[in-house]
Amino acid sequence: MDKEGILKVLSSIKYPPYEKDIVSFGMVKYVKVDGNHAEVRIYTGGNKEQALDITKRASEVLHAAFPGRRFEVLLLEQNPSNAAPKANEDTMKSVRWKIAVASGKGGVGKSTVAVNLARAFAKKFSGASARVGLMDCDIHGPSASILFGKKVFPTVNENKEIVPPEIDGIKVISMGMLVDDDQPLIWRGPMVSGALKQFAEEVAWGDLDVMVFDFPPGTGDAVLSVVQTVPLSGAVVVTTPNSLAAQTAARGAMLFEKSNVKMFGIVENMAYFEMPDGSKEFLFGEGFADGAAAHLGIPVLARIPIDKSLQTAEVSQQSAAVFDGLADALIAELEKNP
Repeated sequence: MDKEGILKVLSSIKYPPYEKDIVSFGMVKYVKVDGNHAEVRIYTGGNKEQALDITKRASEVLHAAFPGRRFEVLLLEQNPSNAAPKANEDTMKSVRWKIAVASGKGGVGKSTVAVNLARAFAKKFSGASARVGLMDCDIHGPSASILFGKKVFPTVNENKEIVPPEIDGIKVISMGMLVDDDQPLIWRGPMVSGALKQFAEEVAWGDLDVMVFDFPPGTGDAVLSVVQTVPLSGAVVVTTPNSLAAQTAARGAMLFEKSNVKMFGIVENMAYFEMPDGSKEFLFGEGFADGAAAHLGIPVLARIPIDKSLQTAEVSQQSAAVFDGLADALIAELEKNP
């Protein structure tokens, strides 16, 4: 019995609902073997009942694999390898679900996905008043104003809070609403982090059902700031049908694993072009998103067609239906852990 043998046995335990195991996820934080005795420390985060069940199963498989040996399997309350500060659970407490739309690579259409996903949620939740929000977290390259087709300026209320404008049943805040289009933002990390913290804590969002966060590419200051400030419900990873984008998206998604943010799945943007006869032409190939999803142990949630209407206020019926389906899939997943 040695550390490698113990890790091999523990790799048989999957972390539901994913296909990846607890060792691949990095949840086994400590293994020490001393003769016939071994101590194992596990941190899963998330649901406490699920964590206890995983710890129990770990103890069972170890005793079955190494009969006559003693095992002490401990469930850690905190992640010892996570030096980053934990998001305050009270931040944006009036927002029921908080979903990040992210990717490790630029140019994959995260903003297009984020805006149209917010529109799909607004059809389900917003009525007389907006019940959906969108925070454009790309300080240096904000896209929300362009994609909504409107540049509406926020106001300030009597409590000195920023009041986000409502567009299409969505409360929206973006740096693009606060600066001129031709004004570059030459900001260092602390300034970016401060702006996003203000967006999260000093904007009068009110009671919302869903908030969509449009992340910038990569894993830089802006992404880390939101992850460390807002208790996210989960993340959607966007990629396109090519190997470089899929691999880079998968690498960027590892940030969420390390931060114990649930990854709902992958969205493949620009996946195909729909022909007049209804058939699909896969211009850039197939299977790359599936490979990234398999690597991460998460599903492919949606495949978005190449459609120029997605960058306008009048989205085609076919593309809108794809986003409606994506919203339904996310709601079903979110309702499992309300």
